[in-house]
Amino acid sequence: MFARVLTLFSRHCLFIVIVLMLITPTAGATDKIIRLTSGEFAPLMSVKIKHRGLISHIVEEAAALSGYRVHYGFFPWKRAYVMAKSGYWDGSVAWGYTEEREEYFAYSAPIFPEHVYLYHRKHYAFDWQEEADLEGIKLGVNRGYLDEYMLQQMQKRGLQINYQATTTELQNFRALIGGRVDIVISNRLIAERILRKHFDEQARGNIVRHSRPFRVTSLHVLISREIEQTDEYISAFNQGLERLHQSGRYDELITDFENGAYD
Repeated sequence: MFARVLTLFSRHCLFIVIVLMLITPTAGATDKIIRLTSGEFAPLMSVKIKHRGLISHIVEEAAALSGYRVHYGFFPWKRAYVMAKSGYWDGSVAWGYTEEREEYFAYSAPIFPEHVYLYHRKHYAFDWQEEADLEGIKLGVNRGYLDEYMLQQMQKRGLQINYQATTTELQNFRALIGGRVDIVISNRLIAERILRKHFDEQARGNIVRHSRPFRVTSLHVLISREIEQTDEYISAFNQGLERLHQSGRYDELITDFENGAYD
């Protein structure tokens, strides 16, 4: 009698286990986590805004379509880069291409096009057609950005480039309005947001964006070559990003951004 009861109990437990497995078929997939560093670049990337910004949201949804969750760590940009380069974190988001970076990282497919311009005070006489036009001008740039790297390359080519690097875009625009720099190099979306949020109408009216871009760059997820899953993670992002485009969801996120959903 006892043996029969035990057998029935065992069958009952087995039935419960099977049911639980059937109703939670994707539980294992949610345990796959990719750890990415990032930095403040609002409204594209920021710990302070919805979905941690547009780019962060795109990366998160692309990863999810391949069965991964993204865990973000926000740091000053230089530290974010170093920690991903060493493999202490799996990778970083989002960066433009350089040969130096490719030595340490694998690049995802492009996730977002970045448009960067030169900003100056309204009555400052300035035109920008070639690199030599930047000689003798005091430039403001963010430390660790691709723009600083490009200025450093100009210096190596013998151009007299003078710049100051800061940790935030806001510092650069305050320096521009205060006359401490002549030109600020900034992403158009970032610049418009900063000027709208932090400066009055009179100050905004004194800032002009030159019509010629300083650069137009595709931004990517970088995955460290120091980890074992480099190719796996890049493949996951690329496949998820392709599905995001094919479904129309990518365009939907861009439209939401343009309508102020991340402000």
